[in-house]
Amino acid sequence: MDIKLSEDEALILHDILYRISTNEEIFPDIADRKVLWTLEAQLDKALIEPFMPNYDELVEAAKNRIRNGNE
Repeated sequence: MDIKLSEDEALILHDILYRISTNEEIFPDIADRKVLWTLEAQLDKALIEPFMPNYDELVEAAKNRIRNGNE
């Protein structure tokens, strides 16, 4: 299965997954978290931004472009 995302969408999705995938209250079943970790790992392979020192700024810029329809 292939899922098509813009760079901005992929970066924002990565950020969401990073923030929620370890939350046992939201996802009490380890199987759910493992699926999220797998998706996050796939995004890690496709993106360089998560490893950059200005990651938070890059995520915010991507969110601004999505909000404004400039993706």
